[in-house]
Amino acid sequence: MSRRYLITGGTSGIGLAVARHLHDTGHRVWITGTTDRTVGAALDEGVAAGGSVADVTDRAAVDAAFDAAVAAFGGLDGVFSNAGIDGEGKAAEALDPDTFRCVLEVNVVGGLHVAQAAHRVLARPGSLVINASVNAQRPEAHFADYNASKAAALSLAKTLALEWSAEGLSVTAVCPGYFPSRMTAPYLGDPAVAAELLSLVPAARFGTGREIGALLEFLLGPDSGYLTGAAITIDGGRNI
Repeated sequence: MSRRYLITGGTSGIGLAVARHLHDTGHRVWITGTTDRTVGAALDEGVAAGGSVADVTDRAAVDAAFDAAVAAFGGLDGVFSNAGIDGEGKAAEALDPDTFRCVLEVNVVGGLHVAQAAHRVLARPGSLVINASVNAQRPEAHFADYNASKAAALSLAKTLALEWSAEGLSVTAVCPGYFPSRMTAPYLGDPAVAAELLSLVPAARFGTGREIGALLEFLLGPDSGYLTGAAITIDGGRNI
C-alpha cells in the first residue's frame, strides 16, 4: 500500500538512499535540503515527488516544508528526521565551542523542530524515525561533538516515544554505522582510514543504500507501531 513520507536531509547520503528506495517501492516521498541546487538535483534523479528548501534550524522553514508536503499528498503517514552535520574530527580539548554549538543546533534542536512539525501533521497511526547514529551508543574518539549530538537525538526519540505513543505515533531511532555518503566520503575514500574502520566492523564491510532503505520502509510502515521507543542499530556489529 502506498504511503506518504517526508525525509529531511533527503538530498544526499542515507536520506537520498532512503528516498530512492521508498519512491521505487511505490510510496510518495517529499524531501528537504538546504539549497535549491541540491533539492533540484535530487528531484532530477527521480527519487521523490517533490521537495522543499529548509534548514532544520529554521523552525518556520521546517513548518513550511511540512505544509507543502501535506498540501501535495493530502497528509503524511511517516517522517524520517535525518538532516544532520558531522563534527570537527578533533580531540576534545581542541574543539571549537562555537562549532560544537552548531552541531547541537542542527542535530538536536533541528531534530526537535522536525519532531514538533511531525506531531502537528502526522496521521494517526503514524511513524517518526530519528537518525541517531551508532555513535549515540558507542562513542568514537575525536568526535565528542557529533557523539554528544547523536546521544541527545537518541534520548529525544525515546522521550517522544514516552509522550506520544499513546496517541498512535510510533517514535524510533535508527543508529546506522558507516554508509557511503557525502559526510563519510573523507573517511571511506581514504584507503588507510577505510581499512582501519573496517577492522572495527564484525561484518567486515560498510552498509548499502538498499539495506538502510529497506529498514526505513519497515520502521515507517504500518507494522512497526509496537516497536516504539526502540533504538535499531544497522552497523555490521560495530556497536558490540
